Amino acid sequence: MLSSMTDIRKRVTVFQNGKRVGGKAISLPKKWSEFLKIVSKKLNIPASRIYNEDGGEIDEIESIVAKEILYASCGEHFIHIPKDIGFFNQPTIPNPYIIGPQQQQQQPPNIINFPFHNGPIVGGYPQLLGGDVIQSPSSSTNSTTTTTTTTSSSSCSSTPNVLLATTTSPLVATNNPNNIVPLIGGLVNHGCITGLSSCGAIINNSEWISLNVGGRIFSTTRSTIIRDKDSMLAKMFSENWDSAKDINGAYLIDRSPDYFTPILNYLRCGTIIIDESINVEGVYQEARFFNITGMLDKLASLVERKARSTDVFTRKDVISILLTSSSNSSLRCQGLNLAGVDLSKLDLRNINFKMTNFKETNLSKCNLDNALLQEADLSGANLTGASLRGSNLTGANLEDCILKGANFEDRGGQRATLENVNFKNASLEEANFSGANLRVCNFKSANLENCNFRGADLAGANLEDCNLRGANLHKANLIGVNLKGANFDIRTVSSR
Repeated sequence: MLSSMTDIRKRVTVFQNGKRVGGKAISLPKKWSEFLKIVSKKLNIPASRIYNEDGGEIDEIESIVAKEILYASCGEHFIHIPKDIGFFNQPTIPNPYIIGPQQQQQQPPNIINFPFHNGPIVGGYPQLLGGDVIQSPSSSTNSTTTTTTTTSSSSCSSTPNVLLATTTSPLVATNNPNNIVPLIGGLVNHGCITGLSSCGAIINNSEWISLNVGGRIFSTTRSTIIRDKDSMLAKMFSENWDSAKDINGAYLIDRSPDYFTPILNYLRCGTIIIDESINVEGVYQEARFFNITGMLDKLASLVERKARSTDVFTRKDVISILLTSSSNSSLRCQGLNLAGVDLSKLDLRNINFKMTNFKETNLSKCNLDNALLQEADLSGANLTGASLRGSNLTGANLEDCILKGANFEDRGGQRATLENVNFKNASLEEANFSGANLRVCNFKSANLENCNFRGADLAGANLEDCNLRGANLHKANLIGVNLKGANFDIRTVSSR
């Protein structure tokens, strides 16, 4: 009985930061990362920080008490909610600025109350939602203006939930008995526009700004736009920057609105979301222009991945090129993207592959004799059993590649040139480098077991932490070689 009680998981109620409505009851999982995923799914926001009712940040499951009220944010700080703010599930409070029998003198001039606003601002006026009735009293007439609309909801919207705006005549929400106005999702603030930020924060109208980006209008908050303190946008909206505005007061930015949209969304919620119709490279260049540092590495990776998927040649493409040329001709294939392609067992002799991308390419048992591979990227490539006699790999990158049993020896006297090649962490067991030029190569942590370096020039090479067991170093040039931490055995010593 006691053991079964201890197995019952704790439950808590989680709201969006700055809200007391729309909370979700959640059973606590065992891991913190799982808890954040559940909260994000339940509240439909990218939750990354959790606070208790007092604003204390919580970062581990063990710190949460059963039946506790918690608040989830998209990364922003805790937003304190005043006790007298009304919400859907909270008691309403009197509005001191509603005109009633006892309140005629308190009404400030030209105030309009939109208590159910949850839509975009179009043409400077909000689109009302919720089916509320607005009446406009007049000293000369009893005309009534009625607005009937539909209701919609949004889980994480940048548009405000309540607006107060000025007009030419005072308007009163008369469908509330006793002149009581429910403050739904926002504040009555002496005629100020009040609403919610992208993740539920209560925002005053002095925070809301409009941007005219390439002719398209964006509405956001000043705190969102300056979130990356080192960005150009943060500098534009600092006190010392004189930003130009259009005739409607929107700040002018002469950039592409399509590429700006993902940047603004990133500043809102910290997630990069790009529609399929938008060029990733364009967004990357825009992020570089605005210096949004948090996006740059991720976007650069996306650009590189897209380039590989669109520009990579296939095995069929390479074979068709080979069939149209002689095996003795000097075929120019430099700069191609052959990353990840299966080119095993092909005859690639005498081809110019300078600066070609062979990353993670399968070149096992290929014939690459006399091939030009200067500055080529062969990192992670498989060259098991490949023939590279007389080949030139000067400055090439072979980090993490597999060269087991590869042959660089040309008995006819033409030496393979591998000067300044990066072999870091490469697997080179039983490779034949006899007579090869390996000056200033980096073999750090490479596996050179049973390699043949007979007569090879290893001057200035880095053999730190290498496995040299059984390697043949007879007559090799080892001047200036770094052998720190290298692993030798009796076979290596006796063969030198």
